[in-house]
Amino acid sequence: MIMSELTSLRKEKLLIIEADAVLGGEIAQALKKDGYNNVFLATNGTEGLKKIYDLLPHLVLVDVALPEIDGYGVLQKKQAEPLLAKIPVFLMSMQGVPINMRSVPAGSVSEFLMAMHADSADIVRKVNRHFNYVNIVPAAKNSAPSIGGSKKILWVEDDRLIGVILAKKLIASGFDLTHAKNGEEALASLASSIPDAIVVDLLLPGMSGFDILQRTNMDPRLKKVPTMVLSNLSKPSDIEKAHTLGAKKFLVKASTSLDQIVSEVKELAG
Repeated sequence: MIMSELTSLRKEKLLIIEADAVLGGEIAQALKKDGYNNVFLATNGTEGLKKIYDLLPHLVLVDVALPEIDGYGVLQKKQAEPLLAKIPVFLMSMQGVPINMRSVPAGSVSEFLMAMHADSADIVRKVNRHFNYVNIVPAAKNSAPSIGGSKKILWVEDDRLIGVILAKKLIASGFDLTHAKNGEEALASLASSIPDAIVVDLLLPGMSGFDILQRTNMDPRLKKVPTMVLSNLSKPSDIEKAHTLGAKKFLVKASTSLDQIVSEVKELAG
C-alpha cells in the first residue's frame, strides 16, 4: 500500500494536550508520519479544553501534568459536557508521575499510558489499535527483533527505586509496559486493555498482590492471562498461595537478576 492510499484512510482528528512542546511535537510528528493528517497540539489545560470544544476530535491524548488546568481537571470539565463526554481519551504520564485514579472520572479514559519516558512509536501503535488499524505501515526491514517483541505487560509495583530501574530494563528490552503502583491502578488498566502477561508484587498499598491474583483468576476476561509474582516474600506458604490463585511463576527479588527477570517475563508472555 503506498503512502497516498494510507493517508486517505485516516481522516480522524487527534488532539494532543502536552505541556512539553518538544515531546508533544514528537508524538504529533510520529502520528503524521503514520498517516494521521489531522493532529493538533495544545500545551496547557485551558487551551486543550478550548480545542476539544472547537475541534470535536476523534481522540484526545492528555498528560496529567499540565499548567493552568491539569489533566484531571480537563477530564472533569469534558465529562460534564454531554457533547464531549463520549470523546475517547488516552491519559498519559510520561515522567514517572503516578496517576491518581481517584481523580479520574469513571468511564472517562479509554487507555492509560504510563512510562518513564515517551515512546512515540508505542503511542502510535496504541492509537492504531484504538482505531483498528493493524500493521498498515510495515516495519522497517533492517530493524532488529527485540527481546520483548512488543508484548503487552502489566507490572504492579509500588517501590519507586525498583520501579525506575526495572521499567527502564523492560522498556529497553522491547516490552509494551504499563506500570501500576497499586491494585486500584492495575484494575483500571485491566478494565481498558488486556495484557499478554501480568507481573505483580505481593506487598502493595491497599489491595495486596494476592487480591489482584484472585480478581484476575475469577474474571473470565483475564483468567487465561499468565501471571507472575515478583516479591521479597519467600515463605513456602506465600508461594503456594500465589500458585493456588493462578500465578504461573514466583520470583524472589533479592535472589533474581534483572536479566533473569526479563527472560522470565519473555517466557511468561510467550
